Amino acid sequence: MRDHNGSLTFAPRLPERLSRLAFGLCFRGRRLKVEVEPQQARYSLLEGAPLEITHHNETVNLTMETPATRPIPAPPTYGTPKQPPGRAPARRQPAG
Repeated sequence: MRDHNGSLTFAPRLPERLSRLAFGLCFRGRRLKVEVEPQQARYSLLEGAPLEITHHNETVNLTMETPATRPIPAPPTYGTPKQPPGRAPARRQPAG
């Protein structure tokens, strides 16, 4: 979660060992509940005026009557990083 110039932005992803994360927060006179599961996130406005948030670069409008559930995209995959020539870590010698 980030506050970008007064706008809430979310890009949730859970570690493998967690099956759910839920928390509440107050933001500019509004109360929100955020529930994150491995495949989706649910945003509920519990109190206050309608609010526009961002979920993984998608604009989401919340009202107290309409909570929003959005899928969590797969994380990007990166290749194994390569060390520059001559910069690879040295192997340690066994103790003893």
